Amino acid sequence: MAPSQPEPGTCLTELKAAGFDIETAEQPSSSNESCRIEAPVRLKAVPVPSRPGTTVRLAAQPVLACRFAGQFGHWIGDLVAPVIAGSLNTELKSVQTGPGFECRNRNGAATGKLSAHAEGLAIDIAAFEFANGSLLRVKPDPGAAPDQALATLRTAACGWFTTILGPGSDEAHHDHLHVDILQHGSSDRYRICQ
Repeated sequence: MAPSQPEPGTCLTELKAAGFDIETAEQPSSSNESCRIEAPVRLKAVPVPSRPGTTVRLAAQPVLACRFAGQFGHWIGDLVAPVIAGSLNTELKSVQTGPGFECRNRNGAATGKLSAHAEGLAIDIAAFEFANGSLLRVKPDPGAAPDQALATLRTAACGWFTTILGPGSDEAHHDHLHVDILQHGSSDRYRICQ
């Protein structure tokens, strides 16, 4: 049995109280009735609890299911920002993402199962932007050694999300990091970390 989810209004209230810059979003229109988000929200920025008053922006302001926005936002503020500050000696300013919700099948295939994006339970991350103006792109430069901070964040994401796909996992994820909380099978403990 899946863990009980907070009521949609409670989720939004809790995230606002935690310092998230978040607002209710309209249900995205789609010709496919299966593409629906439970409690859609627009995520604009998340707090960094270890640095009071500091936030990390999401320039794309992705539309996500509220419960996923909370999980994703806490990952950024509680894990990503401190790892960046500690390992790269700069502050995380923003995260470059896709739109969150997309009514499509997995890997953009013409047929098959719907993607977690179709329920607002996934997001694609292209890059991390730092306060010093530099950018850490998920897509590796040809011939460059893997970035240790990025490798650490990718490995740690396996504790926060049920699916993590990125460069090296398959061609569909060669230039971004996909994270989602879609349950695989009967347990929320099963992870796909590639």
